[in-house]
Amino acid sequence: MTDQSPALNVITLIDNAYDLETESKSRKYIGASGVGNPCDANLAFSLRGFPNTEPPAFLKRIFAMGHMIEEVVVADLKKVKGAVVIENDPETGEQWSYQELGGHISSHTDGMIELDGKTYILEIKSMNNTSFQKFLNKGVKISHHSYYCQLMMYMALADMKEAFFIAYNKDKSRYHAEIVEFDQLEWSYLKHRIVTVLEGNAAKISVDITDWRCRGCFKRDVCWSDMAVPVEASSCQFSKPVKDGTWLCDNCGGTEGCNDPEKYMRYHPQPRE
Repeated sequence: MTDQSPALNVITLIDNAYDLETESKSRKYIGASGVGNPCDANLAFSLRGFPNTEPPAFLKRIFAMGHMIEEVVVADLKKVKGAVVIENDPETGEQWSYQELGGHISSHTDGMIELDGKTYILEIKSMNNTSFQKFLNKGVKISHHSYYCQLMMYMALADMKEAFFIAYNKDKSRYHAEIVEFDQLEWSYLKHRIVTVLEGNAAKISVDITDWRCRGCFKRDVCWSDMAVPVEASSCQFSKPVKDGTWLCDNCGGTEGCNDPEKYMRYHPQPRE
């Protein structure tokens, strides 16, 4: 067997560099980008700050490219006569964000856009051609229901009735956009799921890690194994989120830490019956 060529070795080293990059801190809230995930356990692990399964290098590059494309789309939208793109909240200078329950429920939008005297929540996505064609032909509710759920949570928390959803075709450099109206029935269902998770009653969507819905899940390792996690109130089976944004453990009274590690039981939801 010959040694790897210098060119291929560079590719390997690039991937290795990505593999060394890990998330500095896991989210500890139910976010709009994940609320469309059909598994309640996934939402619960996000709420409780459990670490993600580290994605492979190519996925990290896809995510990074998505952020760069967002900047391109914003620049293009600003070229539209009469359109006003407001990327950050003028009151804070930071990304537009909305929270409930002390931040246990949180959303961060791509911005706001004013068109023809109306203001919309702005959401930007990049898609390959196959995915883009589905959106073009069927609309976001059918083509990308998780994105649709994301928009519903944005609008509910921001108390707005319409969103401007724009997609960029990465393969053909084309755009398609849709005005999405708030759907109270859809939000009621999502809110019911959120309450289920907050009350500690989340269940796994499957009974086996080999299920296709689990294979691509970023919480699969913490969900299906006993991997170590920080011993703190949020990671305990007996803990519940409280309105001030902290946690309270019913078993030992712990808040941010754990007052009695002997009473600690790692959070581990059961498969759905």
